[in-house]
Amino acid sequence: MNAEAPFTVLGLGSAGVRIVGELSRFQAASALRLLAVDTDQSELAASPLSETQKLLLGGEWYKGLGCGGDVTTGQRAVGNARSALTELLRGSGFLLVVGGLGKGTASGGVGVIQSIARKLELATAYQLTLPFTIEGHSRRRIAEDTLRQELLPVAETVWCIPNDLLFSVLPSTTPLADSFRLSDQENARAALALSAILRCGSLLPVSPADFAALLKRRKSFCSLGTGTGSGAEDGANRCTAALERLLESPLLGGREKITGADAVVISLLGGESLELGEARQALDAAARLVRPETRLLVSAGTTPEFGDTVQLTILTVKFDQVEESEQKLTAPAAAPARTRAPRKPRTTTVDDLIDELPLETFTKGVMERTQPVFYHNEDLDVPTYQRRRVPIDPGGYVEKHVK
Repeated sequence: MNAEAPFTVLGLGSAGVRIVGELSRFQAASALRLLAVDTDQSELAASPLSETQKLLLGGEWYKGLGCGGDVTTGQRAVGNARSALTELLRGSGFLLVVGGLGKGTASGGVGVIQSIARKLELATAYQLTLPFTIEGHSRRRIAEDTLRQELLPVAETVWCIPNDLLFSVLPSTTPLADSFRLSDQENARAALALSAILRCGSLLPVSPADFAALLKRRKSFCSLGTGTGSGAEDGANRCTAALERLLESPLLGGREKITGADAVVISLLGGESLELGEARQALDAAARLVRPETRLLVSAGTTPEFGDTVQLTILTVKFDQVEESEQKLTAPAAAPARTRAPRKPRTTTVDDLIDELPLETFTKGVMERTQPVFYHNEDLDVPTYQRRRVPIDPGGYVEKHVK
């Protein structure tokens, strides 16, 4: 990544706009280029970003009222703004797209954004949230379809964080609006952590290729924890305090998410006062929570914007399925094919064909026990072809099928 080119964070859709809005409140985000694009004018108006950082999509058609959760409408709105988005993203050193899947603008637009990024040869990562269960099955299905059809086949790095993780730590009495705001704040901290890892001079560097190798085209379920500590508030124990607060993070889902993960990314960020020994102690404490067989990616970086604050971040990854290469290595050897002798053609007889004719077996049903009606010693309730044993001539059917 070009160190002189800006690290761009693009908030796509209503959730994305809120996340970059929360991100803009951090002093450490001052070095980032923040953009917000949406079809809903009210969401853009509520964002603290400046007007030059916002782009209304499809305003001439949808009048800034949003796309009503319709994915096709969202795709059209983002697609029709392709030229404006291309110019907006041109010159970026790295693109991080944040948003929430399940509605129209983000779900419909991520494919278009990926196409633009590929044309600009722009390294891109996606940090997306999955809908709350209470939002309904339809939104969850839209999110899953978007991942499977639009992103996983083409995107380098994608991680999705279920909003339902908030239920594991928040009291049931928490107002719904507060739960959404907490989700936005945690995702903003995660975006800040990722941007700092990739753009800052690092004690332990991590490149975009490291993330791509971990998450590329893999369906996974992620959780995210962040914790901060400061010299003014926590003194020399600021890293320990950051780890304790991380374990209580709303989007982490508890300590068991770390111990049960297939892969874990640990990041420690701080100001220029962050020392190597301090960083090592904090990272060792975090790494002890991870199983030995878990894939582990560790990074530590510094940037002046953090001052005396340190931030510890853990991203856990649980893969949905085994990699194809691993399947080939672990799959048992295929048994040799068995050669079968050719079967002798079966001769079809007239009796076989008669059995195939659509003749129903006779039954009197509810009249079975009634007095039969006889005429010339013949039971008239029995069909004639059965009563008199009349042979059935299937006509041309025999000539066609009997060999």
